[in-house]
Amino acid sequence: MIIDVDRMQDDVPAIQLGLAVAGQQQAFVSGIHIVQQFPSVTAIPEALTILQAEEESARHRAPWWQELCRRAGVDGTWEVFRGLYASVLARCSRMADLLVCSGAGGDIDLPVGWDNITHTLFAGSAPMLLVPRTYEVRGVPERVLVAWNGSGESTEAIRAALPLLRKASQVHLLDGWQETLPGFGPPALPLYAWLTRQGVTVHQQHSFHPGAEAGAHLLQKAEAMNADLLVMGAWGRSRISELVLGGTTHHVLSHAHLPLLLAH
Repeated sequence: MIIDVDRMQDDVPAIQLGLAVAGQQQAFVSGIHIVQQFPSVTAIPEALTILQAEEESARHRAPWWQELCRRAGVDGTWEVFRGLYASVLARCSRMADLLVCSGAGGDIDLPVGWDNITHTLFAGSAPMLLVPRTYEVRGVPERVLVAWNGSGESTEAIRAALPLLRKASQVHLLDGWQETLPGFGPPALPLYAWLTRQGVTVHQQHSFHPGAEAGAHLLQKAEAMNADLLVMGAWGRSRISELVLGGTTHHVLSHAHLPLLLAH
């Protein structure tokens, strides 16, 4: 597991939840801090000096991270990189099972869709656990809402969530698969039976019809069950249409007050 440490403070919800999950799963966890460097600054000696100082300061926080890992009962490592944020983070995550980050929208200067976190999704990262910066961590997720529409993205998100789903006290499934005429579309996948074979108990299953209000509908369902995790695929439409026109993923990223587990 990798935790993106953008702020080196004990009370950052992404760090708290990431370490709690790592402890539950007995995962090896790498804390990664990225010193963002743009190509345009490479010709400015003063800027490079500042970045070098920031990088050295971050490297000296290794004992802090090791102490957090010790408290969580997990093994881990501390790594610092310099470069383009999304590219570095996505590349580092590709050998991890899960990438934990503070939720999209944390950058007040950039709208959701143009921030580092959603750019990391675009760049082909591992499945991401996004934790809102205002979220109050109560421990590992116990009540989980799974949203599935038959897409590869949503299936990959569910696969990444399996370790959490197996240990959850409640799992509710929203099945948004839409039937097609025989011979004109792919066959339905036996998700419920597959989850059962994977050791996941689905306590409630409902159908829903993805549409213009699908994002709001998902968040309403999550609130109704007091969910502390929503699992779903990301960017069901083209990336540009999601950014410009909105869409389910954009709405959820913009308005969610609970952690999200997304895969692209």
